[in-house]
Amino acid sequence: MKLPHPSKSFLYLLLTFGLFLGGMPVEVNIRDTAIFTCNETCNGHLSWTFNTNNENLDVLKCAQNTCTEGDNFKNRVSIKPGTLSLTLYPVLYNDEGWYLVMCDSVFLCRIHLEALVPTTVSASVRSNVTLPCYARTEKQIADDTVNILWKKDDQTVVQVQKGITTYGSGFKGRASVSLHHYKDGDLSLNILRVTPSDKGLYRCYHRDTEEHGYPAAVTFNVTADQKFYAKKFGDNLTLDLFGSDRVKVTFTGHDAAETLVCSVTGINPTCSSDYSHRVSVIKGFLVVHDATSSDTGTFTVRDKMGEVIGVNTVTVEGVTQRHHFITVSVLIGFTVICICLIIWCQCHGKSQAQQYRCSYKAVLSNVDINPEPLREPACIGLSQQETNPVPDVCPRTPVEETMPETVRTIEKQDDTEEYITTGIGFDKTI
Repeated sequence: MKLPHPSKSFLYLLLTFGLFLGGMPVEVNIRDTAIFTCNETCNGHLSWTFNTNNENLDVLKCAQNTCTEGDNFKNRVSIKPGTLSLTLYPVLYNDEGWYLVMCDSVFLCRIHLEALVPTTVSASVRSNVTLPCYARTEKQIADDTVNILWKKDDQTVVQVQKGITTYGSGFKGRASVSLHHYKDGDLSLNILRVTPSDKGLYRCYHRDTEEHGYPAAVTFNVTADQKFYAKKFGDNLTLDLFGSDRVKVTFTGHDAAETLVCSVTGINPTCSSDYSHRVSVIKGFLVVHDATSSDTGTFTVRDKMGEVIGVNTVTVEGVTQRHHFITVSVLIGFTVICICLIIWCQCHGKSQAQQYRCSYKAVLSNVDINPEPLREPACIGLSQQETNPVPDVCPRTPVEETMPETVRTIEKQDDTEEYITTGIGFDKTI
C-alpha cells in the first residue's frame, strides 16, 4: 500500500506551528554523519520524507521489514534496528532542511538538519586563540539588548543576554566576546590559555540566539606544544605538564624505542626505575635532574585521553663526548709534534754531518806540507765522490815531488843540534 504524501499546505502548517512535534535541531558538518532520533513506534508503513523549498522528497520507506531508499538518498540512509531513528551519511550541503516521520497517515516526528561548512582553526596548548564569527548587526544597539551565544559540541561556552554574561564549565576567565566589536559585526570568541579539552566544533548565534553568524561553525584543533632544549651534562630538564590531572610522559631515544618515564596524577609521579631516583614534580612541571647524554631524544607528554599535548626535543652535551673530543685532540697534537721533531732531526742531522765533514777536511789541510796560500777551500760543496766508498771525504790535491821542502830549525842554548824536519820524518845532525 502506497503511503500518501501530506499536502504542501499541511506541511507548511506543521513546520510553522507544529512545535508540539518536538525534536532538537541537528547541526552537522558536511561529509559528516547525521543521526535523526525519533522515539515513537510504528507498526504500519513507515516513511521518512525531506522538505525544503517546497520540495517533498522520499528519504526512506519501510513496509514489512523491507526498506526502500529515495532516489536522492541512495546508499546514504539506514534505520537503526528496533527504532525509527535514521542515520544519514555523508551529509551533503543540499541535505539541509526538514525531515518528517510518518506511520501510515499519522505524523510522528519533525527534525531540522543544518549542514555546516566549518572554518578550521588550530592552536597549540597554552596559547591564546580567536575563533571568527561575523553577522549583520545594529550599529546603535544598546549593550543591554545584545544577544550572543557561543556553543561547543552543544554545550554553552559563553552567552551574553540582556547585558548579563554567563560561562560554560571550564571557560570562566578564559572565554570572552566584545560588545564594542559586536556593533561592528564582529562576534569572534577569544580563548586564553588553550587546553587539550578545548578542541571541538564551535557555533556562533545572535539575535535572541536564533540566527547563525558567519561562518556557521568553527572546527578548533588543539596541537601539541613544541619545545627544544639544549642542555649541558648535569643540568636539570623541566617539562610542562599543562595543568592536566593525569598525564603520561614517555621518552624516545636514538634507538626509536618509546619507554615510560613517569605517570603523573596531581603531584604524585609513578616513574620507571631508570628515572625514579632523579625525577620530581614541582608546580605542575616534571623535573628531570642531572641530565646525561642518554637523555638526548624526545620526551612526549600525553593527557588522560592519550592525546599528545607536549613534544620536548632534548640534546645533552655528554661528559663522555667532551672527554673523547679532548683525547682525540691531544693525540692529533702529539702526532703533529712528533712529525715536526722527526723532520727537524733529519734536517739538523744532515747539517751537522756536512759541518763535520768540512771540519775534518780543514784539519787535514792544516797538517799538509803544502804551504800554498792560494789553495781552494777544503770543502765548498759535496761532489759526486761522496757516493764513492773512499776513506777521504774531502779529496786532497797530490803534492808534487819537486815542491821545496819546508825546513824548520830549532836551536837550543846548551846544544847546537839542528833538526831538519821534512814532510816524511826527522833527520838528526850533530
